[in-house]
Amino acid sequence: WIDAENALIAKLSAKDQESFFIMRNKHSIIRAVEVVERDVGAAVKSCGKANPDMKDKMTSRFDQWKDAVNPILDTARKSLEREINEQKIVDVGAAKNVLKLNDAAYKDGEKNMKKVPISTKEACEGLLASMNRTEDDMVTLLQQTLLPESVIRKRSDDADKAEGKKKESAKPDEKKKAE
Repeated sequence: WIDAENALIAKLSAKDQESFFIMRNKHSIIRAVEVVERDVGAAVKSCGKANPDMKDKMTSRFDQWKDAVNPILDTARKSLEREINEQKIVDVGAAKNVLKLNDAAYKDGEKNMKKVPISTKEACEGLLASMNRTEDDMVTLLQQTLLPESVIRKRSDDADKAEGKKKESAKPDEKKKAE
């Protein structure tokens, strides 16, 4: 996928390359949320099987989790699809092909990982307790995919400037140490 992406963006300006990377990153965030949902679902199922007394509570909480995450996930998918179809930077079909190749590479890499869903009572209780945080995290990530490119660029520039100021303010300390 990397070679296909490099070929796709090779002749683009740096700004247009960044625009494509923003779309690709949005795609990756959406996929990551889908993976989290799948893995949490597998853990909930495993917990329910190993701990029948927790099954209803786990299933109910996961349903609430999905009810919070899935509407914004659907919106994010549709928004990205529209963004890809409306952009004029690269061929739409070629862009979608690169994203499919990226997905295939992810799935191939995932084959090398053996995921064993949790099942101990303590781990299942921890999962249940963490669902509020992960729900909030997933919604926040997905909301960021809905931001216009201009906002993403401004935030990135602001973060770079803040990092530059941190480095500059650290330099006087380095001078004092050298003296």
